[in-house]
Amino acid sequence: MRAIFDASVFVRALADSEPAAARWVDRALDEIAVSVPSLVFAEVGNALAGYVRAARLPARGALERLEFTVRVPRRVIGLGDLAPSALVVALERGLSVYDACYAALAEAESAVLVTADRGLAAAVTRAELV
Repeated sequence: MRAIFDASVFVRALADSEPAAARWVDRALDEIAVSVPSLVFAEVGNALAGYVRAARLPARGALERLEFTVRVPRRVIGLGDLAPSALVVALERGLSVYDACYAALAEAESAVLVTADRGLAAAVTRAELV
């Protein structure tokens, strides 16, 4: 099985301990091939910084979670490769170009998109909500 994870999957699994997201991350370690656009690491880092600023997570814990996130995907696709198709998808489906990176990658790889974003899930053919 091939899957694309957006940032919400990692944040929900690693910072919120959300069971459905945690199961997907666990499966990514040995059972499924996960690809991500490179922007996922900045998005996860930004969300984790918010948890630290809100005193919901210590800085060291945020760093450990981000380092773990970097190790999960089997493939990381650069934004230069995704940007043109993401722009087209964004314009066609009313998504941000950021979100369209995930949608375009899921379609290019014929993979399921795993996300907590209902709007993003609705914009692709195959999605799993966490």
